[in-house]
Amino acid sequence: MTQTPIKETRSLNMQVLAIATPLVLQNMAQTMLGVIDTWFISSIGTEAIAALGLAGVIFFTFYVFYRNSLNALVAFIGRAHGSGDNKKIGEIVWRGFAVVGLLSLSVLVLPWFFTWIMGIAAPADSGRVAEYGALYMRIRSTEIPIAMFNAVGWAFLVGRGDSRTPMFMMWAMVAVNILLDWIMVPGNLGVPALGVAGAAWATVLANLFNLVVTSLILWSPKNRATFDTGRPRLSNWSDIRRVIEIGLPAGFGDFIEIGSFSVFFAFIGSLGTQALAANQIAVQYMSISFTFGLAISMAASTLVSQFVGAGDPSTAEKAAYRALAIGMGGMGLIGLTYIIAPEVLMSVFTDDQTVISAGVAILSIIAIYQIFDGAGIVLSGALMGGGDTTFTMITRLILAWGFFLPMAWLAIFRLDSGVTGAWITALIYLSTLAVVYFLRFRGGKWKEIELS
Repeated sequence: MTQTPIKETRSLNMQVLAIATPLVLQNMAQTMLGVIDTWFISSIGTEAIAALGLAGVIFFTFYVFYRNSLNALVAFIGRAHGSGDNKKIGEIVWRGFAVVGLLSLSVLVLPWFFTWIMGIAAPADSGRVAEYGALYMRIRSTEIPIAMFNAVGWAFLVGRGDSRTPMFMMWAMVAVNILLDWIMVPGNLGVPALGVAGAAWATVLANLFNLVVTSLILWSPKNRATFDTGRPRLSNWSDIRRVIEIGLPAGFGDFIEIGSFSVFFAFIGSLGTQALAANQIAVQYMSISFTFGLAISMAASTLVSQFVGAGDPSTAEKAAYRALAIGMGGMGLIGLTYIIAPEVLMSVFTDDQTVISAGVAILSIIAIYQIFDGAGIVLSGALMGGGDTTFTMITRLILAWGFFLPMAWLAIFRLDSGVTGAWITALIYLSTLAVVYFLRFRGGKWKEIELS
């Protein structure tokens, strides 16, 4: 039996926005976790801000690999939902848990690795930046298996078009994180001041709270009856391998791109602690527009997978193009706000005039490339919805490490163009990536990929 994933009476624009709007609010909440930690830690000093900026990007590089490898389940669940096969959704959930178990084994080496990489990445004149950053990442490495479990629950909801529940869950998690940061960072309610370690533990415990809520949803009586989520399954290797074949390239592709920006930020760190602090603050504002684009991207992924599952790839393509227009337009408008009062935006986090000046230069460039970044983000999601994740991974690998980073290194270390020149290379990279993705999606190979 075939069913249309969303009512035909709703326009494609409305279908995109119906899924994306709650995801925008969810992603804003996700971004708030970093902003909250930065705000609480800012009272410790510039070294702590710089440490959190560098450590946060390095940690997120690995975090996104693990989490997004499971987020790719949305393509499998979306197709099952589009075809009306509810019991298949329960099978996919348990396949996801099998992958969580396998990937969790590799998490054991991360604390050692984080300590080593922070010692290399921190600026030579940074004081306690390396110490703070390594401590923060070691603690947060315990969060990764929890985040993967939560990603399975997220895919279960969003793949079926339910983006409201994850939104409420994430904002509840933010509230828990704020409370725990207030208790643990400066020390309140009799708890000693834990500083950077307190911020890390607050985020880990907030994710643990989210795991409890996710479990209650997955194994609620209704979902157990409708989707058979309550029956444990030992998935065979062929089923697990198919999830890995789609999920790992998706996660590794994001790892490659975020990793390239981690190296990029390390290049900027060589310009000094103040430049690194300015970059961290500017990136917090950039993440606002990124969360919007990511929400539209996931809406595109959901709709593409659902319409393909319903046997309607033509409408899937149209939905992706509508999402593309919305993503580019929305991120472009957000980018305009970065050039209206950049000094005011920077001064929210610091009164250091050198940091503010560097941040203003970064924000002016970020404002320009929002449109191109939006195109790349949305098209990546559309391709993931079609299961075409290996292509996006290879494209990122070639462009990020073969073009972007060499150009950024040249701009900083040979041309002495500072943060402005460095961010111009990022603009060129993201624009090229968007064009390549567009040509790939237009070619339609994603319509032929089988997921089961």
